[in-house]
Amino acid sequence: MYSAVEEFVRYQIANAPINPYPFPHFYVRPVFPEDYYRELLAHLPCTEVLKPIHEYGTSGKLDKKSGKLLESEARFIADLAMLEEDEEARGAGNLWRDLSSWLLSDEFRDLLVQKFDAGVRTRFGQVARLVTDVDGRFVRDFTQYLIHPHTDQPRKLVSLLFYLPSDESLRHQGTAMFRPIDPKLRCPGDARHAFELFKKVATMPFLPNALFGFFKTDYSFHGVEEIKDERIERNVLLYNIYVKKVVTAAKPAAATSRWSWPFKGA
Repeated sequence: MYSAVEEFVRYQIANAPINPYPFPHFYVRPVFPEDYYRELLAHLPCTEVLKPIHEYGTSGKLDKKSGKLLESEARFIADLAMLEEDEEARGAGNLWRDLSSWLLSDEFRDLLVQKFDAGVRTRFGQVARLVTDVDGRFVRDFTQYLIHPHTDQPRKLVSLLFYLPSDESLRHQGTAMFRPIDPKLRCPGDARHAFELFKKVATMPFLPNALFGFFKTDYSFHGVEEIKDERIERNVLLYNIYVKKVVTAAKPAAATSRWSWPFKGA
């Protein structure tokens, strides 16, 4: 089904310029039509619908001795199917179902893969053909949330973070990009690293109706510095593309410099 909202989002993403440093990324605002964004905020789920991250199976555990939250534990998650079920049970309409129908579609995935085509060829080879899958989830972070610099799991290809605050008061709480002090430091995505090993390059402003998207590399170090402000509620819609299988691959292109990125346009 044709969606004017989908077409607006596709236009904004397709025409956003890709910034190569410190790793391929883009930032766009607005990403949704303004009236739709207000409707989306009105349909954000109650925290009771979400699961603590240690129950969701993503990462992290509670410290049983102190009862304190460890890294990432001040995060609650629901996949989009859970939001659809809650919405239906409450008779609250079909916003999440309608959004999922195009956000998780092959067409939307293809838009992102094509946008980062240069990165795909650099990472997998000039004739690579990938089999991918996607997921979407809603996350809510509270005071104490943090996640150390990391590059994302090895299967990750593209990540989108749709920021969903109601106002501009959380501008400073966005995702930060980092450059390692040791220029040789690379990570396939199986570890998190101390903040002290990096220089912060920039923090993507956590503003209403904004989107931060990036291509996963072994130097796409990003994270969230500890949220120290009291009574914070940080809402984000996450969209991820994962590599299931590389059908055809050649030797990846050799990097000509530490921050090599051949893509020059949007």
